Amino acid sequence: MGLKTYFLLLLTLLFNFTQGQHVENSNSYQKKINKNWQFKQADIPTAQKKIFDDSEWQTVNLPHDWSISKTFSKNNPSFSRGAWLPAGVSYYRKKLDLFSVKKNQKVFIHFEGAYRNAEVWINGHHLGKRPYGYIPFEYEITPFISLSAENILTVKLDNSEQPGSRWYSGNGIYRNVHLIVKNKIYIPTWGVQITTPKVTTNTADVLVQTTFKNEAKKTINATYKVALINAKNEVIVTRQKGILIPANAQKKESLLLNIQHPKLWSIDTPYLYTANIELLVDTKIIDSKKINTGIRNMEYSSEKGFILNGNPIKLKGVCLHHGGGSLGAATRKTTYERQLRILKDMGTNAVRTAHNPFAPEFLDACDKMGMLVMNEAFDEWEVIKEPATFRENGEKIRIPVTFYAHLFKEWSTKDLSDFVLRDRNHPSIFMWSVGNEIDQMKDESGIKIAEHLVNTVHKYDDRPVTCGVNGYGWDAWPIDATVEKMDVPGYNYADPEDYDLEHKNFPKRKMIVTEHTAAQMSVNRGEYYPFLNREQSLQANLPIEHKDTHKFLKNRDFYRVGMKAWLAIKERPYIMGEFIWTGWDYLGETIPYPWPARSSTFGVIDLAGFPKDGFYYYQSQWSAKPMLHLFPHWNWEGHEGEKITINAFSNAQEVELFVNGTSLGKKKNTMNSSELLAWEAIYQPGELKAVAYINGEIVTTEIINTSLKPNNVDLKITDSNDITYVEVTIKDKNNHFVPTVQSLLNFETQNAKIIGVGNGNNKSHEPFVAYYRKAYNGKCIVILEKLDTTKKALLKVTSKEFDGANEVSF
Repeated sequence: MGLKTYFLLLLTLLFNFTQGQHVENSNSYQKKINKNWQFKQADIPTAQKKIFDDSEWQTVNLPHDWSISKTFSKNNPSFSRGAWLPAGVSYYRKKLDLFSVKKNQKVFIHFEGAYRNAEVWINGHHLGKRPYGYIPFEYEITPFISLSAENILTVKLDNSEQPGSRWYSGNGIYRNVHLIVKNKIYIPTWGVQITTPKVTTNTADVLVQTTFKNEAKKTINATYKVALINAKNEVIVTRQKGILIPANAQKKESLLLNIQHPKLWSIDTPYLYTANIELLVDTKIIDSKKINTGIRNMEYSSEKGFILNGNPIKLKGVCLHHGGGSLGAATRKTTYERQLRILKDMGTNAVRTAHNPFAPEFLDACDKMGMLVMNEAFDEWEVIKEPATFRENGEKIRIPVTFYAHLFKEWSTKDLSDFVLRDRNHPSIFMWSVGNEIDQMKDESGIKIAEHLVNTVHKYDDRPVTCGVNGYGWDAWPIDATVEKMDVPGYNYADPEDYDLEHKNFPKRKMIVTEHTAAQMSVNRGEYYPFLNREQSLQANLPIEHKDTHKFLKNRDFYRVGMKAWLAIKERPYIMGEFIWTGWDYLGETIPYPWPARSSTFGVIDLAGFPKDGFYYYQSQWSAKPMLHLFPHWNWEGHEGEKITINAFSNAQEVELFVNGTSLGKKKNTMNSSELLAWEAIYQPGELKAVAYINGEIVTTEIINTSLKPNNVDLKITDSNDITYVEVTIKDKNNHFVPTVQSLLNFETQNAKIIGVGNGNNKSHEPFVAYYRKAYNGKCIVILEKLDTTKKALLKVTSKEFDGANEVSF
């Protein structure tokens, strides 16, 4: 064939190709369908049918956790692990309006998470089942829908096998649900991957890889276009190219964009760009996606630890469970923003998602606010866990939980793949975790599993993989053959000498402490027993004599275990950092408390979001801002004339304490010590005043007054976006905080509904959804949602126990 003939043939093929390339150009879109679901907490198999009368069911909006508003009961099989709340089978039904969908379009339903064993039907057609309640899933419903009649979506959830978790999981469709409408040529939900293969302060490469699907009968000639947009909404670079997408096939294409003088994403300056990805046919946009991205460089060293943008950074991390306190599992965007704001104030720069995938909105908030994330997938591999649980007499027993081990062989590859595909574009993620306290890391059964999980992650992303293992130094060390499969081994509750031994034996091994004890007593916020000896105070809030509880509390040793744990990390540059257990109290896992406790007390922040004293230890170590915190309070009626210990956390060089105007002297503050600053004083009502000094200059002061009887309430809106948080603080007539009262507060609202109330008391059985709440040690939280977002709303707080009242609008 001559060259001239070849070109003529090629032109003919292209002419015939473009002439046959008609594409239905209807708008593709994605929208939340969270409003007006019908709900019933019962097992009703006939509800799977399209024709079914659900008019008597409850109408709810998503996200929805049906068990959080129920009654706590010792008879609920979730036991203390599940916060004594009910679980079981539930059904949801929703009418779908699909009249705007065009004939040749494709329709999908996307669930961000539903707990658990989710089965989905559309118009009576079974779409599938997804057992793992924390993983997103999606179904195409195109073949089963009508564009001219009503369509019914039905979801069955089954969490009846209990105890089903080591912590409170929630029950229901507790995350967003999306309706997705596409053309036959489209970008799949997780079809875009954005990486930054080259980053310097002067230049950066942004690689955008996009998968396209063509379910039409002909090859399509299209244009792939990417624009990078800065925070000012300015397009700073654009690239495009022509692509051919074969019929009934999918194809991955790449575009490399170069940026001069990029603004780098970091903890302190979390700068985000937006990648606008478009698929065009005949100059018309067929599909598009907008994805936030951050440009940063992450390195991992066996000598220098974690390095971000060329700077070694010690990870000051906390472990979090997915719940939102009084909201249960039905957390919102504002919930996450509030959590991260408070943690950032403590000095936290990293979060570990214990022990399951979190909602996308949590990771969005981390991207936006500058919080690094260890993103964790699993709590179990093939071996079921039997966690320690305490009976009423303080005896420790072990109760097996039916969580994930029975699903692992069939579902772990799919769940892990979807997890990484969903989350890989988040710049905040610095590491993946494929397990927590996995005993199979300690024998040969874990070798192939570990290798497979790491390879699965690296099929889709190149950031390192870890797995948290406890038992280092407990005569149960993980075997080297399994540990070596991890990019970065994770150490849970190890001792300083264990780190040194590991580093000596394996000098090239990268190390991170995935979990360790927090510097916090196992008590609620504001609980103190200063007139009891140590043994008495450990038991003061637990009238239990069994040796198991005594041993547990004694081993926690007040604040010192957690303080020593951090100092061990601080002084070893080869360890990337640590994650304390936990940043926040959470429902379930009430150790060492039995009934009536329904939430943990491990956190340095209570369930309502109020800092405990341990919070301020980490603030003193993790934050550069001069700070000072005194405790306990100064309301000890009936103990006048008795000796009392006054404690302080500070990051100043010296702290001086004054009691009713008399100095008790200065204490030098050694930042590398696990001892509290402490003074012995004689209690008399009045004023405590502490003064902090750096280089002899006063940098901050704290004053605590003995308060009078409660007189009014102070209302403070702290966070408001899709929902609003109002902190309620009880004051006396002098506007001093009253730290000991448990006053019953009543709430009235206008243009708002209360969706959660709480006070941080782990033994309170008051409902989480109510128009009243007892304050606990002077505080409570009210969470509200506007009824009409275009108008002002109001919260009024009163109490029959004192005359004061207050109101706040938002």
